[in-house]
Amino acid sequence: MKGMLIAATAAAVVAAPVQAACWKSDEASAASVRELQSMLMVAALRCQVSGHPIMNDYNQFVQVNRGAISSMNDRIKLHFIHAFGPVGGQRAYDSFTTSMANGYGAAASGADVCGEADSLAREGAAMNGSVDGLMLLAERQGLVAKLPEGLCAGAARTDYALAGGAQETVKR
Repeated sequence: MKGMLIAATAAAVVAAPVQAACWKSDEASAASVRELQSMLMVAALRCQVSGHPIMNDYNQFVQVNRGAISSMNDRIKLHFIHAFGPVGGQRAYDSFTTSMANGYGAAASGADVCGEADSLAREGAAMNGSVDGLMLLAERQGLVAKLPEGLCAGAARTDYALAGGAQETVKR
């Protein structure tokens, strides 16, 4: 009987879904940088197809900021891995980033829009790997990642629009 109880308890623990954790400030900031990169990636692809090539400037943006982008992606992956384990976390990360990019798929790709995206990619490249600079650009564009579990209570999203780059606390 005791063996059956242990087996039933173990099965229930394995079958129980892992509850995803709320997002900490640094994770939310990382998601905003990823939002910027995703928006520019999709814009570069859409603009290329519509005859407004900006791929060279997008590629320069990625090349110059590769370390910062990779670091931010690692923070996002760790968030999901802590919540869902290695395999489930990778799947959740993939779903999160795919959904993020898909959100830009239907956007316009005319000359004006592509010109703005190209300008943003060049400005992003000028940040030369600065995470703070990339967060500033994301915020200035109004890019706020949709965090599935929301910010943790008392967590702050950096709001560089405030005087002096002070942080704004988000309350839930």
